[in-house]
Amino acid sequence: MSIRLLTALASLVLAVLGGVFVLSPQCAYACSCMPVSIQRYISSSEAVFSGEVVGVDKGSQISTVTLQASEVWKGPQRETLKVSTPSYGAACGYAFKEGQEYLVYAYTGKQGLEVDSCNGTQRLTEAQADLEVLGAGKRPTGGEVLSDTSGDVSAGAMVGVAGLVMAASLLVVVRLVRAG
Repeated sequence: MSIRLLTALASLVLAVLGGVFVLSPQCAYACSCMPVSIQRYISSSEAVFSGEVVGVDKGSQISTVTLQASEVWKGPQRETLKVSTPSYGAACGYAFKEGQEYLVYAYTGKQGLEVDSCNGTQRLTEAQADLEVLGAGKRPTGGEVLSDTSGDVSAGAMVGVAGLVMAASLLVVVRLVRAG
């Protein structure tokens, strides 16, 4: 093998390894929650509302859930709210299901309003004790949808960039082999 070919192969290997390490997902961790009082959930939340899930956009790491709010106790008085949650339970993600109603305790994070399996969010049919403490909420008044404005790059875009880098590297190797 020529020096040129070895150099090209080494560059390809470095590009692939670099893509794997740079674009690799965050490490997963086991989720463990400590029980807290309903008052603690309320005080630590930026938004407390009930609503029906009308859409779930499950990403590789973060899922975005759209809810049609029916009652609001704290936070934005909007008819439609979006919350983000980790996509998997091992990362403390909350498993919302389209068409079901929930009592949501959301906090502000990098993705806007966020929810996890440790912050008190639960199916509305299982939230009687919380609803008694919360009392009567307010009907949402409308307004625009709260959404993600973080500017983060999606996992699909990262995979696409990695594919382009690998394809370009392979093209360089092929041209060097033909030339050499």
